[in-house]
This record gives sequence, C-alpha cells and structure tokens, in this order.
Amino acid sequence: MSPCLKRALPVAIALVFTLAISTVVHAKDDPKPTGRMITLSDFGAEDLGYLAIPASPPVTGLVLVPDAYGLDDFTKAEADRLAAQGYLVLAVDIYNGKQTTDPGDLANLIANLSSDSIMKTIDSGVKFFRESPKFRTDHVVVMGWGTGATYVFQTARDTRTPIDGAITFYGPCPGPEQELGKFYAPLCAVYSDREASTTHDIVLNFQQRMKAAGNDCECWFMAASPGWSEPKSKTYSPGEDREAWKVALPFLIRIASTPGKKEKPPSVIDKAKDKIQSLFQ
Repeated sequence: MSPCLKRALPVAIALVFTLAISTVVHAKDDPKPTGRMITLSDFGAEDLGYLAIPASPPVTGLVLVPDAYGLDDFTKAEADRLAAQGYLVLAVDIYNGKQTTDPGDLANLIANLSSDSIMKTIDSGVKFFRESPKFRTDHVVVMGWGTGATYVFQTARDTRTPIDGAITFYGPCPGPEQELGKFYAPLCAVYSDREASTTHDIVLNFQQRMKAAGNDCECWFMAASPGWSEPKSKTYSPGEDREAWKVALPFLIRIASTPGKKEKPPSVIDKAKDKIQSLFQ
C-alpha cells in the first residue's frame, strides 16, 4: 500500500483497524451463516440475488456487485465470509441468471451489459435492506470489484436510493480532466499500483479533488494487478486480497458507527401506486 496514501487517512484509523482485525479473528468462532438465492421482484427488479444471513442480528447490510464473472462461487463465498463476521449480505446478479466460463461468451456478456439495468438491480438490493420488514438494516454499504466497481462508483454519486458507504476494488478513477461533483456516500477506493490508469499521481490528484469538493473519500494502493481478489483471474493474489480487506473492514466499522439514515416507510398510498404501476409493466 502506498505510504503517502496511508498518511492521508485520519490517525483514528489505527484504533478502527485493531477492531477490524479482532472481528476477522473472532469470525472463525461464529456459527456458520445461512445462504440462499432470492428474487428482488418486490423491490423494483426481476433479478436474482444471493442472500447470506449472519447468526447474530446485523446492523449493516452489504450489497455486493460482482466483477465480470458474475454471481459465481467466489462472490457467494465472499458473501458467506462477510456474513460470518456479522454482516447481512446480498450479492446481486448483473447477468440475470446467465453464467459462463468461456472467454468468448464472457466477452459477449460484458459487451451487452446494460448500465440502466445494473443500476436498477443495485437500487433494488439497497431497497431490500431499506424496506424489507424482515431484513431491514440501519446502514447499507455497496461494494464491487472491477466491472461491478464501476457501477458502485456511480451509486455513490446517485441520490435515487441513498446509501451509507461504497467500497470499490480495482474500480474507476476519474482523471484531472473529469469533473467530480458531489458524492452522496463516503467512498473507500482500493487501486492497483500496476495499472496505467491508476498511477500514484492520478489517484492522489483524485483524492485531493474529492476532499476539496467536500466528499468523504479514502484511497489505497495494492501491490498487485487488478483482479487480485478473483480466484479465476491470472493476477489473483491471496496475500494482497487480505491486505485490501484490512482497509475495507475498518471503513465498514466506521460507517456502522455513524447514525443511520432515517427513511420514512412507504405509505398506504405509495403501496397502492406501486400495485397499480405493476399492472402496466
């Protein structure tokens, strides 16, 4: 990780970091979480999601947005691992049930991704934690890797479905020529130090401009190529993946310690409108 980016973070991160490591260690003793596939049809999308439920009542819901391989075994395993640490986790499906290991088919799936469709799926995942009577949480954080991180980045700037935080692993980093504007959620962005589009200078400039714009942003580097978290990737690096989570977990703890967003539950009129609209869809 870049020492210069480390210094940009608050000193208080040391205490939070200690708590996060404690969480990781003790997670091994927790009962195994339960996981199952669900549909998001009650929350605005017809897509599927993998829900991992912790053994203890959670305060934070995590919406995971997978990389190019989609809702695979790796993403489900990450959901289970995070649920074992006490988070309620929903990994959404960006390909609407489709999966492949063939490089040609995968390239075709990526090329035909619909930004509007994926954003709608993420919104539905967030609404699941905001509105579900059984699975409602005080805080909602959205996280994504690579392809998914691009849409998580966009979600952090979106006001349609407010979230409490966003985490990106090897995601986008706007250059100096791109306007940033307002981000409505704190962002923890973890970058590769071996990618031409995320050099130290570009990332530092991004972080400085984010802070100047009043945005809550922390940026980090990993000594690995993009794909360090994905076992199917040629650049998979278990050691750097552990290092990346040492950054992400304190961020999650920080978000969970802040007051949650209080949102009004849907009124009877709102529910009636939704029912009427659904008849014409």
